[in-house]
Amino acid sequence: MVWLKLVSLCAVCVAGSWALSLVVSQEQSYFFGTRPGDNLLCYTKTIPKGSTLPVAISFTSPNDKKINFVTMNADKYSVHGYTVDKTDGQLGTTSIGYRINGPSPLFYTITIHMYCAP
Repeated sequence: MVWLKLVSLCAVCVAGSWALSLVVSQEQSYFFGTRPGDNLLCYTKTIPKGSTLPVAISFTSPNDKKINFVTMNADKYSVHGYTVDKTDGQLGTTSIGYRINGPSPLFYTITIHMYCAP
């Protein structure tokens, strides 16, 4: 009987921690850098609703074009926002990486756009 109670308690703890996130944010959009008018969209990625976070995003420009502007936008408002950490590279170079942290499963879709010099 004690074994059954212990198994039930573990199942409840695991199910409860699955939806638990240590990320506390209500941010729904992030913008990094400045976008000159002649910059072109060079990378797009969509993180679909229901995805497990964190997600790593990285991009290296195949034609050595500098990445100048990055946007990350949720498709709808949620009280459960997300945060972004830069993991490697930097703006103004040909390579950059980010980690997106937030609730799991994700309650909304996040779209990432990167703009490069012409």
